Amino acid sequence: MVNLHAEKLSLIEWLIRLQDSSILESIKSIKAKSELEAYESKLKPMTLEELKSRAEASNKAIEEGRYSDIQSIVDENW
Repeated sequence: MVNLHAEKLSLIEWLIRLQDSSILESIKSIKAKSELEAYESKLKPMTLEELKSRAEASNKAIEEGRYSDIQSIVDENW
């Protein structure tokens, strides 16, 4: 079996010479799909208790005045 490093180098050389934009677009699509799947596989759903805890912490922050309203954010040129 050819080692992985050599395979990667071979593909890089092939990509450098590639002139067909449709193939390049297909490769970019495969790359994006792979990156999305990797990202999604790391996501962990929140439990109901975690959701409640975050909501309670948010409500407390609002009660204590620790928040920014939309106008102050807009005024900061976000």
